[in-house]
Formats: sequence, C-alpha cells, structure tokens
Amino acid sequence: MRRRFYLITNPGAGLTGSPLLEAVANALLRAGAELTLTQPGDIETARRQVREAAASARYDAVLAAGGDGTIRQVAAALIGCETPLGIVPTGTGNVLAHEIGLLHEDTAIADMLLQGPVIEAVCARANNEPFLLMAGAGFDGRVIAGLDHRLKSHVGKAAYAPSMIGALAHPVDTLAVTVDGAAHEASWAVISNVRHYGGNFVMARGTGIRERGLQAILFKAKNRAVLLGQLMALAMGQLDARSARHGDVEMLPCLRARVTAQKPVPTQIDGDAFGSTPLAIEAGAADLRLIVPRRPALDWVR
Repeated sequence: MRRRFYLITNPGAGLTGSPLLEAVANALLRAGAELTLTQPGDIETARRQVREAAASARYDAVLAAGGDGTIRQVAAALIGCETPLGIVPTGTGNVLAHEIGLLHEDTAIADMLLQGPVIEAVCARANNEPFLLMAGAGFDGRVIAGLDHRLKSHVGKAAYAPSMIGALAHPVDTLAVTVDGAAHEASWAVISNVRHYGGNFVMARGTGIRERGLQAILFKAKNRAVLLGQLMALAMGQLDARSARHGDVEMLPCLRARVTAQKPVPTQIDGDAFGSTPLAIEAGAADLRLIVPRRPALDWVR
C-alpha cells in the first residue's frame, strides 16, 4: 500500500478550494498516508518540483489535483520516471478519469491512490510537447481560445456555452491534414491518444491510453449546419454511424499527423490552448507509470 504522496495543485485551488480534493486528502490521512502539498506559481516551477520529488525517492507517488491540463503538466515531468502518477480529477471535463474508469467519488479515488495497480501509459507529442489525451485544430481550438476562465472557475462546464456559440458562428476552417503521409482536407481535426473526449463522450474507439498509436478524426463539414450535426452525433455516441451514413467524418489510425492552414487556426492539447497551426503530432511509447482503479467503472474496457 502506498503511504507517501507528493501532491501538486493549481495555485489557489488548495485543500479548501475543492470539496473533492479535501475529501480525498482526508481519506488518505485517515488511512495513515503522509501528504506533502505544493502549489507552484508557474509551469516551469511545477515541472521542476515534480522532477525533484521523483528523484528524491521519498514518495510512493506524485499526485496531480486539477483538470486534464494540470495533469498533463505533471505527467510531462514524470515521463521515464519510476515514480507513478496518481490523479485527483477536480476539473470540468476529467477526460483521463473517464478513460481509466475512475468514479468521481472520494472513496474510490483514495482507494485507487493507496492500492490501485500501475499501468504503462502512452504519451504522444504535439510540436514536441507531451500530451496524454488529444490534440485538436479548428473548432475545439477556437472553443478553448475563446473560453472565459474566470467564468469557468465559477460555473464549470456552463462556461463553454458562449465560447461554443462563438466558434460555431465562425466560418468553418480549411485544414490540410497529413496522416501517415497521406493528404486529407478537413474543417476540424482531432488526433486522439484516448477513446474519450470532452468528458465521457467516446470519440476514438480505435485507440486507448495503454496503446501506442493514435486515431485521427477528421471532420469535413462544409458549413455550420453540418458541423452542428456532427457535434450532436458525438454527444449521442453516434459519430461512427454518422460517418458511415454521411461520409463527412473520417476516422483513421495513425502514428503521425500534421495539420496546416493558409492562415493560423487555433489549436489545443488536453483541453488547454496551444497556440495555432501548424501542428505536428507523433504517437509515443509506454513511458508514463499511471495509477488506475482496482475496480474500474464499466467504461474502462481496455
């Protein structure tokens, strides 16, 4: 059983900033665990502190408390380390939590951190930056770029509505996408390292966090109405069926992809803004030790 944890959170989140985090911390302490808490002020400090904690051999695991973006930053510093990563998903989407079948309950999370098995997870790269989940260019990049983060901290997922409306109001983008050397055109491209997207939606059934290999989902909407239909199909879990019916979504397994556009188009990785095109994505290897639940929820199928 793990006992010694190095816990890293966003500045201002703290044990009092998240009821779930506070409940998980209390459950760990009741079990006899020791917690060292840090709240770094910037990304470089966070990564340095994580590397130092892993190198010290004082901790059984490093814990990342926050959303998928915070988890990605901690994971990036643990690539190639023996010290495993544990997560306390206090974000809005919590895609990684859905991917590993982690229930959003303090007792389930604490049990995983204390006794859950460790898997070898695969990290991909976008413009040489590690990511766990997905990289996108086009619609979701515009949604993230337009997001009001102050509003998000107060109302959660509801904060995405104005940004989504703004992204839908924008003319559809024209992207040139190269997938393992083959040329394609799309209005929105998502290159996924996991099955889930935006929370519990399943977008990429042909890949998973434990597998080397990506899935390129190319949305080929020519107008906003078609794009809206694609989003509705995603929300209803019918994206594959829509692709077969309409041919306006293409799903391709790949190891490498490159997305370009004549004018810069916003991009994102793991739900964080990531500048703009061009975007070069490469599948990774099993180089991150990740703690997963002992008794995962049903959507953990791999």
